[in-house]
Amino acid sequence: MKKLVTLLAAVTIFLYSSNVLFAGDNTVGNTSVSYDQIEATLLTGLNSNNFGLKVSSAYMLGEIKSETAVNKLTTLLRESDNEKMRLVAALSLLKIGTERSVFMLKQSRRFNTSENVRDLCAHLYNCYLYQKFCRDENGKVKLVAFLMER
Repeated sequence: MKKLVTLLAAVTIFLYSSNVLFAGDNTVGNTSVSYDQIEATLLTGLNSNNFGLKVSSAYMLGEIKSETAVNKLTTLLRESDNEKMRLVAALSLLKIGTERSVFMLKQSRRFNTSENVRDLCAHLYNCYLYQKFCRDENGKVKLVAFLMER
């Protein structure tokens, strides 16, 4: 029994070390990808029937601040059947931060059919206004914010 355990340990160590020693480079060709390729792939993901892919594509478009995606995200915010998709579209529109995307948040806080989406859009729009008008470049609160609190 002791010999069997020793043999099994030796085989395990050999397999592990051979995997580490002989592992090759798994990269294939040129791995550099341009911003336009990433953006195009994410825009394609918005048209997918896979809900997870669609939501993650919408989120990532906000992260990369894709101005090209504003129209599609606006459509999702207004017309998506899924409330979670609307919430992610609203967040992404805020992250993009163009005049049109912020305007859509402003309008959605009043006209969206979902109460949760309206509440989130109102909160996001208020955060946008606070960042824009109540903080200076260093993040300190301006006098305007102090006066608004009174």
